[in-house]
Amino acid sequence: MKILIGITQDVDAVRKSLAAQYKGLGLATESGPFKTRDEAMNWQNFMMDRRDNYEEIKVPETPVADAYWFGLTVERSADN
Repeated sequence: MKILIGITQDVDAVRKSLAAQYKGLGLATESGPFKTRDEAMNWQNFMMDRRDNYEEIKVPETPVADAYWFGLTVERSADN
């Protein structure tokens, strides 16, 4: 099993995108809010350093200056 991990300012959009891409995935964890992208990246790097089975979610987005950042992880089964 792989665990997808990423940061975003729009958790709902990422959740919908992942659900469409990998049928049947559910949100495993949501962390934050983080005030800055750097804080969210520090969380992601910390989590990825703890285990080998993380796969980064690349989220193309334009940051919004006053919006909070969130980290999320989603379990992905071997057949997804």
